[in-house]
Amino acid sequence: MGEPTFGVLGPLQVRAQGVPVRIGGAKPRAVLATLLLQPNGFVSLDLLTEVLWPGGAPRSAVANVRTYVRALRLPPAAVAGLRTEPSGYSLDVVPGEVDMLLFEQRLAAARAARARGEDAAALRAYESALGLWRGGVLQDVPSSVVWDPAITRMEGLRSVAADECLELRLRLGDYAHLVSGLRSRLTESPLREDLWRMLVHALDDAGRSAEARSAYAEAERVIAAELGIEPSEPLRAIGAEVNGYAGRRRAAMAVPVCQLPMDIPDFTGRAVEVADLEQLLSTAGRQPVVAAVSGPPGAGKSTLAVHVAHRVRDAFPDGQLFVDLAGTSECPRESTDVLAEMLRGLGVIDSAIPGEPGERAAMFRARLAQRRFLIVLDDAVDGAQVSPLLPGTGGSAVLVSSRRRMPGLPAYACALGLMRHDDARALFGAIVGADRLRREGADADRVLAECGSLPLAVRIAAARLVNRPGWSVGTLADSLRDERGRLGAVRPGELEVRAGVELSYRHLPEPAAHAFRTFGDLPDDPVPGWLVTVATGCDSETAGGLETLLDEHLVEVVGRDHLGLNRYRMHDLLRSYARELALTGDQETRLRRRLHVIDALIALARCANAAMPTRFLGVLGEPDARGLTEGPAHAVAPTVRARPVDWFESEHRNLVAAVDAAVRLGRTDRAADLAVELAGFFDMRGYYGDWLRTHRLVLDAMPRHDDVRAAALLRNLGQLHLYQDRYADALVSFDRARALFAELGHRTGEAVAAVGSGSVHRVMGELGTALETFTAALQDFAAAGDRHGEAVARNAIASVWLERKDPETAAGWLRGALELSRADGDRHREAQVRRRVAVLHELRGESQSARGELERALGIFDELADLHCAAYVQQSIAELCLRQGDAGEASALLIGALAVQQQLGDRRAEARVAGLLGELHDATGRKQTARHYFHRSLATWRRLGLPDEAGRVDAKLRSMR
Repeated sequence: MGEPTFGVLGPLQVRAQGVPVRIGGAKPRAVLATLLLQPNGFVSLDLLTEVLWPGGAPRSAVANVRTYVRALRLPPAAVAGLRTEPSGYSLDVVPGEVDMLLFEQRLAAARAARARGEDAAALRAYESALGLWRGGVLQDVPSSVVWDPAITRMEGLRSVAADECLELRLRLGDYAHLVSGLRSRLTESPLREDLWRMLVHALDDAGRSAEARSAYAEAERVIAAELGIEPSEPLRAIGAEVNGYAGRRRAAMAVPVCQLPMDIPDFTGRAVEVADLEQLLSTAGRQPVVAAVSGPPGAGKSTLAVHVAHRVRDAFPDGQLFVDLAGTSECPRESTDVLAEMLRGLGVIDSAIPGEPGERAAMFRARLAQRRFLIVLDDAVDGAQVSPLLPGTGGSAVLVSSRRRMPGLPAYACALGLMRHDDARALFGAIVGADRLRREGADADRVLAECGSLPLAVRIAAARLVNRPGWSVGTLADSLRDERGRLGAVRPGELEVRAGVELSYRHLPEPAAHAFRTFGDLPDDPVPGWLVTVATGCDSETAGGLETLLDEHLVEVVGRDHLGLNRYRMHDLLRSYARELALTGDQETRLRRRLHVIDALIALARCANAAMPTRFLGVLGEPDARGLTEGPAHAVAPTVRARPVDWFESEHRNLVAAVDAAVRLGRTDRAADLAVELAGFFDMRGYYGDWLRTHRLVLDAMPRHDDVRAAALLRNLGQLHLYQDRYADALVSFDRARALFAELGHRTGEAVAAVGSGSVHRVMGELGTALETFTAALQDFAAAGDRHGEAVARNAIASVWLERKDPETAAGWLRGALELSRADGDRHREAQVRRRVAVLHELRGESQSARGELERALGIFDELADLHCAAYVQQSIAELCLRQGDAGEASALLIGALAVQQQLGDRRAEARVAGLLGELHDATGRKQTARHYFHRSLATWRRLGLPDEAGRVDAKLRSMR
């Protein structure tokens, strides 16, 4: 294939039949560059005028633009694609004619090959795509701020593609090219510690130990010279490893995450499979390994996977992830949702998780690169569900269990059939006793035959015998034979298990039978015992039959939650049978009990919110003492009050599932109540996806938006939109909520919504409107006697005066806000006010006092584990350091703040911090790095639609030319 007609990935280039065509004149070249950056799109005369005359256009601008267009000497084929319209132009091209479009096409092909596991083909495609780059975008054309978004996007794609290509080389062991590529990337980005880590790893894996140690020493020097700090802990850890201090590396690492369920203490048999899987997983190193365990229902796939995972967990020091993919449930989990869950397990906050599935998978692979994680994916539906969940490089391993074989996966297949007879006998004897097995061995063999030697069936049958001391083993065998004869319609593979379940269920005492049926209506996720008891309507776990179900092996304990409470889970086959039984019972009673569960969750959520360490600025329901005066919810309430955040975290998925269940039951009032109570927790933890999903679900299901619930949901959505920089959407939601609260005479709600509206106006620079709105909110809070609200409003009013550079007027408002916060015991609000007080001191030139207030605020936020607010304070301290000439401390603080803001998805804060880093590097003579940060800041401000902020950064860039 010949070279493209047009080239922008380097100097501007035009070719006709392979021969370069010269485009003369700076302005015609700028016109062509603008058209090429928007291929097949309309480019207005106004836009071209801004490119050509950024300082102000002459009266003849339009005529001049048309002259420049006519002066373009384009190849004949391209002339036909240049369309002239009254108000602008467009250049129609196909991907092969512009290197930029061809790059994106080849990159997509490379990623598709990589997703299929065709690493060698993917590497060739990446090389072909990256080979189109001849330098920086339009590097020989004077820059224009109009081009910044397009250039930033393309440079970002190139950077990601280069990283993905390096990951492939590491996976393929192509060390020579990998080391060369890493050296080249580090020349462009010398402060990227992930690249330094990969370089040290690659050199060490290639047997070039001395060079690996030298590379680490070089990384230390560069980071110290540029930032005045030592490398971060992950880079120091690998440095310690290559320098012979592996033990120090392990000691320095943070406590690894371990999500594995409990191992079964009496695991029996499967010695060959266990040994094979252990040996295979231990080979994970230079590239990941994947093992897929498949087999019929009840074969013990999940049990085997968990058992093996526990046996090899020491080989994966970075941690172990466990996810139930619900492949045999009515709604198997989407890979996109599972990726979000695993990213949270890896420390990524919800708001920072990309929405697009491919980007989520890329982030997941990046997080696992050069780390040793063990991932257990239980109950997979098929290979398509699993493929996006696999690591790309590094020493991680994946263990999958599924009823289906998955030949499309790049995995070792472990087919799990019936247990060997001796193993099945050993399992039966471990439960009923070795002596009994010897005495009644022949009948035991009959039991095993009726159970098909499936572990789950053997366990259920043996437990039935233990709990019926009057039975002989022969009696059990006869009962199983009768059950098998009656269950002829059951699918093959499930017959033996269903026979055991039927037998066990028919002999359960009614409290236990009732508890068994109840599991058919509970979420698929593990549940606490108190929730089972609420669902059954009984007074205790024992009365509800849960202990009996445990004895019968009909439920299992899968671990303890954040509160130290047992979590219970029923096998999917048993749960399906429980659901069938539940559907045949009294449906009115069933509905009432399902609503009892939702009501208990609402009551405990309100109990938790009343004890939260931070005050959520929203309208919550009042705790209902009647719902917590007795019963299982009452019993757990003191623990919830003592550890409210842990309770919310433990029940997170069940709470979200309950919102959905209430909507499906047609009880939107209960769904709204629960969604509103969850907003504060979602705010604290940054679970923005669940926040948006629950609130939209309920609002869409509500027949009318005319009550306090609807108003509260709208206000909360406004807050979420504000966090995510969707200012127009935020203002619409806040204003709708405010109007509705006003109609209902709910003054506190109206004031809370007004604070939100005022915040949007302040962010948008509409300070007069913001001040009016905050003042109205203060009046409503005062009338309602809401001291917390008054503190919020006073602090908000002060923020407007500080924006106006009037510290003396702001001082009185801040004094009142601080007094109210401290009197109310609201430490989080106190810290927020102290941030504003620090700004006041800065405006007065009192730097030391400002630093003191910020340190106090940071201490409070750290104590409350509020990562987001702590990052804002770090940013403020860094700005102080920057103004005082302390570049080293400022740099360290800003880089830390930038990482947090990126993780949280706070683009406004990210733009601000990037601009500050630009100023820092400009002041210390690192012009190229400064331009990089300024361009990043400028592009973000423009995406946010804030021209004043963008203009300030643009002016700094122009002054550097």
